[in-house]
Amino acid sequence: MPICIASCRLAASRCTHVMVAALIWTLVGLGLLGFGLKWLIQSETSWWPLLIFGVLAIGFAKGFFVLRKTATRTVDRIMNRGENRCLGGVFSWSTWVLVILMMVGGRLLRGSGLPLELLGCIYAGIGVALLVGASVSWAAYRNLREEPPSIESG
Repeated sequence: MPICIASCRLAASRCTHVMVAALIWTLVGLGLLGFGLKWLIQSETSWWPLLIFGVLAIGFAKGFFVLRKTATRTVDRIMNRGENRCLGGVFSWSTWVLVILMMVGGRLLRGSGLPLELLGCIYAGIGVALLVGASVSWAAYRNLREEPPSIESG
């Protein structure tokens, strides 16, 4: 169910929806990865290069085995909804609720007093996983851009 009402003024094509989903995944992933790496490098441990390697490996695994499936479901959902739907409906209600819960969880983690090494590992790992998931949306976007226009869209 989309966030917007039926008379949404922010209607957009499926292609735009997929691009917005890809941008959100990418920007959030880059932000989390950036903060995570910064905190790892700034930490007082001399093990940060090894931690970064481990985080990248775990992040790629989570992205490949978990978030690629989630991104595929998101793209499938967008494609099944059709053209000129509300842009707020790029994600389902349940996904938007999960986004809010993740934001609250991130805020609680930052205020928890956990060491920078641990925060950095968590943030960087999630960031890498999101970037791997974003690759699904970017591939779908590229495929949509290469499709010839349909009779409906003129």
